[in-house]
Amino acid sequence: MARLAAHAPDLWSAEYTLAWQFGWVPIPVRMTVIRLRDGALVVHSPAPLDAGLRAELDALGRVAFLVVPAAHGKFAKAAAAAYPDARVLEADRAPDAWAGALETHLVAGFRLREVVLLHRPSRTLVITDLAFNIHRSEHRFARFFFRANGMWQHFGPSRLIRRLAVSSRVEMRRSLEEILKWDFDRILPGHGEVVEHGGPAALRAAWPEVFSA
Repeated sequence: MARLAAHAPDLWSAEYTLAWQFGWVPIPVRMTVIRLRDGALVVHSPAPLDAGLRAELDALGRVAFLVVPAAHGKFAKAAAAAYPDARVLEADRAPDAWAGALETHLVAGFRLREVVLLHRPSRTLVITDLAFNIHRSEHRFARFFFRANGMWQHFGPSRLIRRLAVSSRVEMRRSLEEILKWDFDRILPGHGEVVEHGGPAALRAAWPEVFSA
């Protein structure tokens, strides 16, 4: 099951595998946990909570916010039941409690309603499906699928998302340019390996057709 790994002070994530594409393709999925200055926790893209993962969360602090991105809500209901006092949101508007620690931006021109988070203290960008970074899989069919869909061993969107999820390249470019004004280095993707350094360059390289619009 998923276990927390530390990336920086007050920043953790846990990776688990989810059956994707009608249950045929096991895909890695990341839950991110951020601790605010008052000790409250923000849990982004909740993972399945077994006793071990819940104990780890409870040891870090009080779960105050459950951020549920579009298409990443499979375990949100169970997380909300486990933490009934937590506020459940999409984070398109940052709550006042996040001031100084977390910024949010809803990506325009992108049909998936991607809300990107910036954890200012650790200079970390948290994304969901804006780009994948899958470098390993024990399943042969999954590796074949990821290669065929243009999402294997490099940072970038899948071919399907690249072709179907962009409603306006001009609007999306403006959004991404606003994100690139933020001070970040690391990227925690919703699927795949962490980009530890060079995040802005990686994000720009992931969407060349948008930046050329």
